[in-house]
Amino acid sequence: MDVLLVLKQNLTEFLRSEGYPSGFAIKFLDRNLGQAGDVLIKHGSVTELLLNVNRLLQESIEWPMPIERVSLAGNAAQIWFQRAVAYRWGIKWRQSGEHAQSDATVRPTICLNESLNDHEPPLSMREFRENALRKVLRNCFIHNGYQLVAEQDLKQDNVTQANVTQIDIVHRINKMKRTTECGERKIEILCGPVLLGPDIPDAAQYIARRSNDMQLIAQHKYGLGRHQVDKLQPTIASLGRSAAIVDVLQSRHSNTIDMRHGTAGSALQSSSKGASFILYNYARLAALFTKYARFQQINGYPELPPIDEVDFTLLTEPEEWQLFYVYVIGLPAILRYTLGNGQLENLGPHRLLEFTTRLVSCLSKYYRQTRIITENRPKLLPVMMARMHLLRSVYDTLDILLQLIDLEPVREM
Repeated sequence: MDVLLVLKQNLTEFLRSEGYPSGFAIKFLDRNLGQAGDVLIKHGSVTELLLNVNRLLQESIEWPMPIERVSLAGNAAQIWFQRAVAYRWGIKWRQSGEHAQSDATVRPTICLNESLNDHEPPLSMREFRENALRKVLRNCFIHNGYQLVAEQDLKQDNVTQANVTQIDIVHRINKMKRTTECGERKIEILCGPVLLGPDIPDAAQYIARRSNDMQLIAQHKYGLGRHQVDKLQPTIASLGRSAAIVDVLQSRHSNTIDMRHGTAGSALQSSSKGASFILYNYARLAALFTKYARFQQINGYPELPPIDEVDFTLLTEPEEWQLFYVYVIGLPAILRYTLGNGQLENLGPHRLLEFTTRLVSCLSKYYRQTRIITENRPKLLPVMMARMHLLRSVYDTLDILLQLIDLEPVREM
């Protein structure tokens, strides 16, 4: 279920009932939400947008997220949702698994060309990039309820080729060929080149270089000795692979990635931080829940109460609402956007990584500024319980994103 899509449909129907059948834009905002509102409606054809605000507030009671207030100014309307109600409904929705249920839209069956072998022969960095793009698309298609078939399955009688869209990740677009020899629709996704210096001949060497970057970060940032680093080699190797994936996914798939100037650590320092930063914030949430479980056993901290017993009015920090509204609720929307909003020619795997990076940046800021686990005192428990429920939904969202991007989770760093 795409909550934001449902809310957009609700708002569209209301605007039509108010005499505005077209000419308006509905935008779900992602920053400065306290002042700017959660939704902005602008009409391009009128000088003053006249709405029955009381009727809108009343009708929205039946929506997934009821409206708290509306501000009209000229041809625009700002809308704020009832946050406590939205938290309770949205966290329930996340825990119930309904977020993973696809809508009733009929989607084409997808045939995505096969991945290249990761080991033999050694992949070039362009081939590694191609595999990373293909893996993200495959994961997103499956998560969004598309049916995938292998190329060999197209020869079977039970697959109707007329309903199949074949997607090939290629190094050169054939503009003249829009269907395959068997008649199914064909979409080609361009994988841009990766330019390397002579010191990194292939993907295996590049991943090894990125693993070494992760090892140096561990030694300098955390003061780890050689013996400790040796014990962490499997984790460091995993981080190196994740760093390489982030490096090739951060740009639009058709763009050229130039790595010729300097080593991986210096030329792509920002992306190295990006991979470790994403996984570090995932690990700090995992550590938070482990710590709370230990406090339950040793210090008698209570179980988290059912959602209906939590006072979500205590969540008043702007980052709390942004984490929930933009990222927890916004996950289905970014998946839809990644898959081109139904226009498969507009696939954009880099959008999913951008979304993930913004999520962990917001989470990191919130985590630095806010004490989550407090003393076990009755006065402090209500806000701690609300925050723990919120962060559990953020953790589950981030877990899904790591799976989709194919980054191996790290629960201790």
